[in-house]
This record gives sequence, structure tokens and C-alpha cells, in this order.
Amino acid sequence: MRQGKVKWYNGKKCFGFISPDTPNEDGNTDDVFVHSSSLKEAGIRFLNENDIVEFDEEPRNGKLSVTTIKLIQRDEESARRFQERRAERRRAREERKHHEEKAEKRSGFAFWKK
Repeated sequence: MRQGKVKWYNGKKCFGFISPDTPNEDGNTDDVFVHSSSLKEAGIRFLNENDIVEFDEEPRNGKLSVTTIKLIQRDEESARRFQERRAERRRAREERKHHEEKAEKRSGFAFWKK
């Protein structure tokens, strides 16, 4: 198995890339494609940028693709930023919902006022 860092991973798009630390036996040092199906098989829910992983790869459609993956070390800083962004999106969603409910109540009041 090779080791590398997660270059980026997008959970909504269900894929990302890993930058390997060493070349494979063919001398290839290109980034390796990782799909969410590989994560699911390994029992990993998500990857953060700069997480350290071990992986096996095989060529698919002329590109290297992860077949098996194992999480070695989670990048705590990236994980913290991810959780902060997630919390901010939730707060914004709740705030929008609250404003919509307020506007709905106001419009109902205006209807009775006429």
C-alpha cells in the first residue's frame, strides 16, 4: 500500500484526489482519484484536506484510481474548519427559516388588517 495526503475531497460530488508521497512501481507520481464507493467499503464517512491515508490503486480509464483505502491520520485543523463551516451553514439555514416564518406571519396580519 502507498501512503499519501488528501489533496481535496468534495462530499457533494462524491470524489476527490490523493497526492501520493512516493511513486508507484511504474514510477508514476500523479494524483490518484478517490471515489466515495472506496470510502464506503472502508467504513470512512468523509475525507478532509491533508488527511494522511494508505491506499491501493489500479488504472481505470487510463487514470489511477483508489481501490482500497485506510485512514492513517486525520488533519485536526481541516476537520475543525469543516465543522465550523457546517455549523455556519446550519445557522444561516435556521435564520432564513425564522425570517420566512416571520414574513409569513406579517403577511397574514396584513391580510386581516385590510
